Amino acid sequence: MLDKNQYDKLFKEVGSYRLVSVSVLVDRLKINGSLARRALVELAEKGIIKEVSISSKQKIYTRALDPEVAA
Repeated sequence: MLDKNQYDKLFKEVGSYRLVSVSVLVDRLKINGSLARRALVELAEKGIIKEVSISSKQKIYTRALDPEVAA
């Protein structure tokens, strides 16, 4: 499980990453792969990141820009 600091860092920093994947979260947050996969699902559900490419082997996400900022 993620401790409070890792959980806060997850929501604070991951939204600014251009490329988000399991391997990126494992490397930068020092968590294991299963936690990283669960974190990606939660971040996508909350709209912080969006899917770019999904395959059976790898899921790649990017930050979700606000419509007001993108315009």
